[in-house]
Amino acid sequence: MFSTKRIRNTANAARVISAIIILLLLPERGISQPVIKERNTALYSTIVANNGVYTETIERSESDYDYILPAIETVGNNVFVFYLNKYVLGNPDWTKISFRSVKYNIQHGFVWDHDGFEMNALFHPYSGALSFTSARSNGLPFWHSIIYPFAGSLMWELAMETELPSSNDLISTTSSGIVLGEISFRISSLILNDNTVGMERLWRELAAGVLSPVHGINRLLNGQSWRIGPAPRHSDYLVSLSVGTLGLFVDREIYKKHPHGFLNFHMDYGTPYNIHKNFQPFDYFTANFGLGISTNNTIIDITGSGMLWGKKLTLSDNSKTSFGIFKNFDFLNTAIYRVGSSSIGVGLYSIIDLSETYVFESAIKPSVIVMGAINSEYAQPLGRDYNLGPGLDGKINASISHNSFGKVYFNYDRSWIHVVSGAKGDEVVGIWQTGLQLQISRTVLWAFEYLEYSHIGTYEMYASLHKNNFAVRTYLVTTI
Repeated sequence: MFSTKRIRNTANAARVISAIIILLLLPERGISQPVIKERNTALYSTIVANNGVYTETIERSESDYDYILPAIETVGNNVFVFYLNKYVLGNPDWTKISFRSVKYNIQHGFVWDHDGFEMNALFHPYSGALSFTSARSNGLPFWHSIIYPFAGSLMWELAMETELPSSNDLISTTSSGIVLGEISFRISSLILNDNTVGMERLWRELAAGVLSPVHGINRLLNGQSWRIGPAPRHSDYLVSLSVGTLGLFVDREIYKKHPHGFLNFHMDYGTPYNIHKNFQPFDYFTANFGLGISTNNTIIDITGSGMLWGKKLTLSDNSKTSFGIFKNFDFLNTAIYRVGSSSIGVGLYSIIDLSETYVFESAIKPSVIVMGAINSEYAQPLGRDYNLGPGLDGKINASISHNSFGKVYFNYDRSWIHVVSGAKGDEVVGIWQTGLQLQISRTVLWAFEYLEYSHIGTYEMYASLHKNNFAVRTYLVTTI
């Protein structure tokens, strides 16, 4: 939906980063589950009373769903961005739309566009997230909400600019917007507490609104921002914050070290093993934001993965196993490659008690990449510096932990993208990571890691490439 001509990259980047920082304000170890309205389903909310805690059962039906307001907000968001560019940000040529331009766009059909990498791989998904959270914050279930980022993107591509409609924008805005939208909606919901007043209520509302702007706007519109209500019900979550240093060695040369400051935020929401008959999409998800900063390079790592459906498996008495379908979003910017992808796949999770003190955990997640982008100088004749296409992705995670000392672990992620727009051929990128964490106190660990990055490209009309870097990093981890 958004192009480089529509919203300045710096403003969007600031919004995304500030949303992550807001997460550090989470005050307690629990999650407020957002109200999910399902047909013929009883919903439960916990109310704190003077004489104790009791549970209120509320019955809602599909007739309560409001489909109109999310549609109005999706259209309004497009109109707002259009007029912002037309009258505030310089009136670029693409804003000179007319009935003729709309007709031409429809008759010509979709093409692959040439917007900047960050715009297509990160900010388009964020714009889709706004439409998705509009529906979710108006009470629509997960599956009903998917139509709004799709419809909003389709409206923009066909009617809100003179540039030809972009097929990759339509795909990434919808498929990645689902992941970012649901995660931001749920995390903003856990910050909120309608049973609070005063300054605590104010900072909760502000923090949730920064993280999920449309959610905050809707709470203002319907009066929830100041209305006293029941305290939220909670589910487990785990947040870890890491701070340290990273050294990236370019071309595997020791003397080409790029030192970085390292910051990482990670959240596990729910658990893959708590699957029940009322399990909803993204009742279990993981979210990660990593940042490496130096004078000549910035590393950005943003990932989100949510379980759409799951089933518990019984393999042994001393283990837990689950199988599920996952929707994933990945964005990684390093010195050796930049890659962004939206994928859907399956996952097999296991946790095995090896003894009273040792635990083995593993996860295997193969996925189909619906749309992927990876940097390539060979694509420059098309007016951009990256290739586009579908592909496959595979992730493997394994660890052995001791309940008093820490853990050792291994992670591997490899993606293959078949180029359909750009320098025709195949791109393969991968990262493997091994490390250890040692327990310093109950909530603080020290970690040391080795990482290996690789990028292999084979093309029909260009020379093949093979790049390989490695990095080491050490940092402190605190858990909430």
